[in-house]
Amino acid sequence: MKKTKRNELEKDDEILRIEGATENKRELHKWEFRPITALTVSWMQRNDIFGDKFDLIWKSGAYAFLHSAPFAKIQPVVNDRELFSDAVDLWISENLIHHNEISMISEDMNAAFKRYSSALFTSRAGTSEGLGSGN
Repeated sequence: MKKTKRNELEKDDEILRIEGATENKRELHKWEFRPITALTVSWMQRNDIFGDKFDLIWKSGAYAFLHSAPFAKIQPVVNDRELFSDAVDLWISENLIHHNEISMISEDMNAAFKRYSSALFTSRAGTSEGLGSGN
């Protein structure tokens, strides 16, 4: 009797881990976004993007600014909340024609976080190690 090798499909979480670990820039509508990294998460946290202070339009605009603007524009403002807020407002005014465009950015942000979070894997020793592209 001939044995046949059965190909097993990869699980969703395995696919997400691979995507998160190998992600590069991606195009969304008229923008090109860099992947989420530990540094961009830090930037988002220090500017309270995850808090309740800002509306969805601003939060999504902040995500888009941090992942699409040149680093030369981000670095001078990212550590000063007022300057950062002004830079995000400017990004929104220059890049969004209508507030409905925010939904695609928000969806991308959620999917990017899912990929970033899934890029963690457990090694044979049982410790978590992160994979992912740098900025």
